[in-house]
Amino acid sequence: MKNKFLITFLCIGASLTAKAQSDSSNWMIDFGGSVGLFIPFNQVNGEEMLIGTNSTTSVQFNYKRHFFARLQFGELSADFKYKTTLGSLKSEINSNTNSLNLALDIGYQSRLRKWQPLFFVGAGPSYVTIPAMTYDMNTNTAHYTTNSSMQLYMNAGAGVNYYLSKSVILVFELQTSTILNLPQKPSANLTGISALVNIKITL
Repeated sequence: MKNKFLITFLCIGASLTAKAQSDSSNWMIDFGGSVGLFIPFNQVNGEEMLIGTNSTTSVQFNYKRHFFARLQFGELSADFKYKTTLGSLKSEINSNTNSLNLALDIGYQSRLRKWQPLFFVGAGPSYVTIPAMTYDMNTNTAHYTTNSSMQLYMNAGAGVNYYLSKSVILVFELQTSTILNLPQKPSANLTGISALVNIKITL
């Protein structure tokens, strides 16, 4: 009787251990960082193309090698140009606008040998800084400053993973992003497309 009980107990323990190992093998974690070029959709007519940069650091949780959730922190910076005439005063701003973004991306990927196409969508908070100008008609004086605010950041994109080895992955991504509720001045809206190169390390 004791032997039957012991055998049953060992079988149950082995089954639970195997299930736990199987469940843990369904999950993989990647750490990575990316840099790339950002081109705003809002361009100024008659001016040179506005360009910027996009850099991110991310941790990605992969489930069964196909589904993933990625927590991504990044900084997006772009040229800012704005001209206006106020009375007898001509004003021109040539500066930068930037945002610090924290996004949670949800996506899907499918591996074909060393290549793994992927797509994702995400959203999160963004701390935005934009150059600004106020005009005092009484003194005919322009005051230049920056406006900062917390906004909603949204992004979507597609790309491909290339496995350099079992644990090192090279990633190419095209990503569109927008920040809602920004002033509609030329170049103020940090909405555009980014081309990114990413290196990920799989644990």
